[in-house]
Order: sequence, then C-alpha cells, then structure tokens
Amino acid sequence: MKFKPILQKTYFRTFLLLTTVLICSIIPFVYLLSAEFAKYTMLEVRSNSQNEVNNLASKTEMILGNLKAYGLSMYADQNIQNWFFNTSKDPLIDHAALVAQSNFMSTESLIQRSYLINLKNNLVVDSKVGIIRHDAFADQGMLERVKSFQRQYLRFINHSLDGSDCLALVLPATPEKPSDFYLVLLVDKPLLSKLLFGQTASSEQDIRILDEQGQLLLGTPNPALTEQLYQAGREQQGSGFQLQLPHQRWFVNTAKLTTENWSVYYSNEYHTLTRHITSFQQKLIAYTLVLLGILSGLFFWSSRHSLRPITFMLEKMKMKVAIADSTADAKPDIQWINDGIDMLLNNVEQLHVSMRNQSELVRTEFLAQWVLHGTPGTKSYEYIQNRTKLTSCKVLFLAVLRIEAYTSFCERYDFPSRKLIKYAIRNISEEVIGTGAYAAEGLDMGGDHLILIIGAHELDELGLQHLLEETHTQVARILSIDTTIAVSNAYDFGANIRNVYDHIYELTMLRFLNGEKQIFLESDYEEFMAGYPSSSEALETTEIIKSIRRGRPETAVVLLRQQMKHVHELPYRDWKLNLTYFTYDLLKGFNKSSVLHEISSIHQLLERYSTLSEFQAWLESIVTMLASETETPKSSNRKEEMVLEIKEYVDNHLQDSQLSIEQVADNFSFSVSYIRQLFKEIMVMSLSEYILQERIERVKEKLVSSQLSVLEIADQCGFLSKGHFFSAFKKFTNLTPKQYREIHGDASG
Repeated sequence: MKFKPILQKTYFRTFLLLTTVLICSIIPFVYLLSAEFAKYTMLEVRSNSQNEVNNLASKTEMILGNLKAYGLSMYADQNIQNWFFNTSKDPLIDHAALVAQSNFMSTESLIQRSYLINLKNNLVVDSKVGIIRHDAFADQGMLERVKSFQRQYLRFINHSLDGSDCLALVLPATPEKPSDFYLVLLVDKPLLSKLLFGQTASSEQDIRILDEQGQLLLGTPNPALTEQLYQAGREQQGSGFQLQLPHQRWFVNTAKLTTENWSVYYSNEYHTLTRHITSFQQKLIAYTLVLLGILSGLFFWSSRHSLRPITFMLEKMKMKVAIADSTADAKPDIQWINDGIDMLLNNVEQLHVSMRNQSELVRTEFLAQWVLHGTPGTKSYEYIQNRTKLTSCKVLFLAVLRIEAYTSFCERYDFPSRKLIKYAIRNISEEVIGTGAYAAEGLDMGGDHLILIIGAHELDELGLQHLLEETHTQVARILSIDTTIAVSNAYDFGANIRNVYDHIYELTMLRFLNGEKQIFLESDYEEFMAGYPSSSEALETTEIIKSIRRGRPETAVVLLRQQMKHVHELPYRDWKLNLTYFTYDLLKGFNKSSVLHEISSIHQLLERYSTLSEFQAWLESIVTMLASETETPKSSNRKEEMVLEIKEYVDNHLQDSQLSIEQVADNFSFSVSYIRQLFKEIMVMSLSEYILQERIERVKEKLVSSQLSVLEIADQCGFLSKGHFFSAFKKFTNLTPKQYREIHGDASG
C-alpha cells in the first residue's frame, strides 16, 4: 500500500494533526514541569543539607563545650589541686590524686587518657600508668609542648600517641603565662566521630571538620580531598558550593564552629542528590509517552470512526459533481469535498440571488409605481394583495423615516455602505412593526429617507405610534443612526398615496422647527399650520430660495433684507411668530446641508438672539453659506459617489412623470447648473438624456417580459404624452414599440 493515498484520507490527516498538536502541547509542559520539580527539589535538598550541617556544628560545639567544662571541673578537684601543690611528697596525697583522676575518667567515655603534669617536681600522673617521672613518661611530645608554653587555653589540638590520632585539650594553671602545672585530656577521635557522624554519615557522604589552617580534625583521612575542600571553602566564602574532582562531583555545605574557629564540611556526591530527581523525570517521561500512545490510539480510532461518513459523502459527490481539474484525484478527501460543496453552494447561491433579486426588483417596482403614481394599477393591486405583507389589510398608513444630518452620513459612509445601512433600517423597521398587529413594506426612494407602507386589520393609531418609537430606538441602538419619523392618518387602498407621501415627508421637517424627537402626526402639521400668518402678512421665501438654489448669495441677501423690513415694524410677538414660519419655510428645503446640522430648533434660535438685528445677521450668514455650498466643488471620489446617488434616485423615480432635473437638484440641495455640470463631467451625457435613456430601457424590458399594452407601459415608465413616448422610442431603437415587441418577444420565446 502506498503511503501517499493514506495521507490523503481525511481521518488519517485529522489523526496526524491532533497527535501533532497533542505532542506539541504536552512535551513542553512535561519538560517545564520536570525542570520546575528538579529546581524545587534541589532547593529543598540543599536546604535540608544545610540544616543538617548546622545541627552537626551545634552538636559538636556542645560536646566540645561539655569536655571543656569537664576538664575545668577535674582541674578544680581539691585532691588534684593538693597533688599539684604538694611539696612534702606525701603518699596519701598521691593516692588521693590517682583516685580522683580515675573517678573522672570512669564517668566520661570520650576521654581515653589524661595527664597531670607537674613541671616543678618533674612528675606526671598518667591515667594509664600512674605517677612517674618525666624521663619515664611515654608521651614526651606532649611534655615538650607544655614546656614550650603555647597559648592554647581551652583549645583542642591534634595530637598523635603510639601511632593513633586524638584530640588534646591542655589546661594550664595560668592561661596567659608559663605555668608549672598542666592538665591534659586526650579525646578519643574515633569515638567522637562515631558520636557526631554515626547517625548521619553514609557511604555517599563525607563529613569532616578542619581547623583554621586546613588540618583535618575529625573525619576520614584524605589529604587531597581535605586540601581541595579547604581551598574551595576559602574561595567561595559561602554556606554551599560545588567541588569538581576528576571522577566525582560533590556539593558541599559548610558551617562554622565559632568557639574553635573550625569548619564543618558536609559533602554529598552530586548524583546522590539528583538520583531521585532523575528517576522521577524518567518515570514522568515514560508515563507521558504511554499517555501519548493511548491518546494517539484513541484519536486514530475516533477519527476513523467519526469521519467515515466523509468517505461516503465523497463517493456520492464524485458521482454528482464534475470538477474540471486534472489534479482533483490527487487532492485530499476534505479538499475534494470542500471544492465540491463550494461549487454546489455557488450554484445554489447564484440561483437564490437571481430569484431574490428578481423578486426584490418586482416588489420594488410595483411599490414604487404605487407610491409615485398615487393609486395602484390593476397589476400592482393584484401583486400587493397576493405577494406582499399587506395581504388582506383593511387600512393603510404611510410613514417616512428621514436620516438626520444626511451630509455627515454621506461623508462617513461610501455609497455601497449607505445602501446597506438603509437596507438594514428597512429590515429593522419591518421586523419591529411586524411584532404588532401590523404588516410593513419598506421602500428606499433614494436620498435621505425611506418609506414604510403599513397595513392593519383594525385601527389602532396609538399602538402604531409606540411601534414607530421602538423602531426609532432600535435603529439608533443597532446602527447609531438618528432618524425622524412621521406617520399619516389611516387611508384605504383607493387614496392617492403620492400626495400622502409628499405631505408626510414635509411633516418630518417639523423636527427642524422645535428639535423634538417624536413621532410626528398629521394633526401636528394641522396644529402647526393653524398658527401660520395670513397670506398678506406672511413673508415671501420663494425668490430667496431660488437665488440660493442658483448659487447667488448676494441676490439672496438683498431679497432677505427686503423681507426683513416688514418684520421691523411689527410688535415683538408678531415678528417672532412671522420669523418662526419664515425661517422654517426658508431653511427646511436645505435640511441635508452641513451648514444647518448644528441647528436643533428654530425656537431655540429665536430665544438665543435678543434683538431682531442679531437674528437677521445670523440669517444672512446662513443664506450666504447655503448659496455658496450649492456650487462647492467636490473631491473626485465624492463626485463619483454623488453621481451614483443621482442615478439611484432617478432609477427609483422613473415611474414619476414629474421627475425633472430641478427635482433632483432640490433633493440633493445643489443648484440645477451644478447638478447638470457634475453629471455631464462623470457620465459624459446630460442628466436629461440619461433619464430618457433609462425610461426607454425599462420600456424595452417590459415590452418583452409583460403583456401590458404599450400605453400602460409608457404610463408606468413616466412618459407624460403618447406623442413624446413614440418619438423618443423611435429615436432610440428605429422601431415602433409594437415592432420591437414582435421582434424581441419572439426571440426571447
């Protein structure tokens, strides 16, 4: 069996992946765990070793201290003192001294021998021999030492007698000057070593005590090791260090005997310290390998058991899907399935998008035709009743959602993003309103607003207002978009919805008047209009607005000042009322302009300025900026986006027979000349030519795809007159509408 085909199997690749991930995860963890354990264990071992050597030093000092105290008490015995100072050579005194010495020797096993040396009388009391003269004394070395007077009071020294080593404690009668009387205690080194090291030392340890010159006092004789320990201890100057020998490595802990100025060296072979650690690490690695083996086996079984259906899926897909790729057979199973599913999903998605787009286009066209024509035609009515959410609804409401600060909104998002956001607003609105006893169909008419056609089976205007308020809240929360919403009264299907649409859009401008974030009703507009000045008293805004639209700030200011002269003659209450409505009428058509974004309420503006002259100066500055803005040049990218918006607006209003360049310019708050120039610059055709061309294209589409009469199609596509339609169609196609339908209708069939 070849190995490459096995690698292409999904279960085997999954097994390898999981095993690799497992190994890469566990091995570093085990290594770190082992290293931390070794580090911690070594610290504990070293700490315990140091505690042991400290205890050993304390124990040694205590024993040596007891021996010194014992020697002092022996020296102070009266019988021994009598013998030292006896000048009469009394046998009784000699006997008493011998008995006292024997008594002391019998109570301390560490003292193997003791001397009472009297230099004055040339006598020695040897605990093993008795009273003898100096010339017969066996330990002549000690005799010479005491005669030479070395200041070593209460200090232990190395001493050799008859080939064996011992510790000697010399106690003179006078510590600071030569004396005639000495007490010498010889301590049994092997017994002392056994007492000190017997319970601690082992074959893998070495314990020795050295004096300040590095001479071995207690421990196993090993001159080479003793010398190296002494030198290393002097160099390290610490409580612990390592000593490397040719075939051994030692870790040494030290402690000082302060009373003797000796050093205790407690040495352990390094491998004895690490032996258990190494054993644990080996066991940990072994257990880890066993665990990895078990888990790998489980992964292999699980992968093969769980992913076996993929093999069957692959076989079925190979029978259903043909991938034009010469390397398809060499691909892994999962890659083959992934490519096949992608192909199937693409096909399904294309079919779904085609159906969805077609359905959305039909829906948008019928709803837009209804809104722009005012009343639904026969086909539109049938579609609305059968294919929309408004099915079987008895009454209709029309709501407009206008996006506030639209210029800033356009600057923040590009054209595709704005389309998506408005689509999201529509979905949120339809979903929120659909939670009540209502059905809603949203429609993006281009520009700064959307339309909601709301159907209901019963009249509940208060409930609808609550749902619209919730819509405003959810749009602001989810999309961070501020909207103003206005809703109509209830109408039936026969009402002229175009007039209602224009009126309700106008109603959203009331927020510009008072800055309130409320759901505006038709009754609010009636209340607003009830206070409107009579035609004879009202200030004229038409010519001022035209001058602003044409980009003539000087003319607009002159006309504004002429109107303001009438206000100066009125009482305070009357001029405030007139200025409220005058400012509203003058500025509401420019609500998209960035100049007016900071104006939240006309009422607040009038309260801010204490005199009429101040308010007039502010109003003149606003008019000048608005007129200048209508001709403001845009960046290249912004120009292209504006043309896209213009095209979208035109496409959404082709059914509207009143569609004109002036209407487009008003919608975007620019002058007619600037709109013409901008569109011509980007599209290399005039806007009027584009409108006519798109209308003809829509006519051609409907002639082929529908059974409507030619005149019905012309009406749906926004042509005002039969003569204009036929001449325009003939100019673009060199055919009459009937001829075009006969030729292209047959071809499509």
